[in-house]
Amino acid sequence: MVSQRGHLTEGNNFVSNASTNRAVVERLFAAMCAGDLAVIEELVADDFIQHNPQVRSGREAFCGFIAAVAPVEAKVYRVLAVRDLVALHHPFLSFGSAVVDIFRVVDGKVVEHWDVIQPVPETTVDHLARFSPESYES
Repeated sequence: MVSQRGHLTEGNNFVSNASTNRAVVERLFAAMCAGDLAVIEELVADDFIQHNPQVRSGREAFCGFIAAVAPVEAKVYRVLAVRDLVALHHPFLSFGSAVVDIFRVVDGKVVEHWDVIQPVPETTVDHLARFSPESYES
């Protein structure tokens, strides 16, 4: 069984569908960038937990934040999906930031979010771009 916050409990036969969770997060991220609040309201749980210190928890607060900053330009370079977690590695081109977003998905709803954000430097000591298409092609 899964508790209200999505944590595993005793006797649980929890099997997460990583590909379904990935699709949920990719759809949510596109909506976030576009400022599509209807899709965000559909995909984000009412009691959404936000670990970004600049944004309050809760779907309503998250929608308010997105409404204030969207639209934004971003390009996802990496997506990692394992069980109930989906991570996106991308730049927010609108803000000059490199970001890793981590979302937790339970029953088709995003219930929790963490992020790590840093400025994209103009140069690096190894002379590699942080988001070079050549280094990210599979």
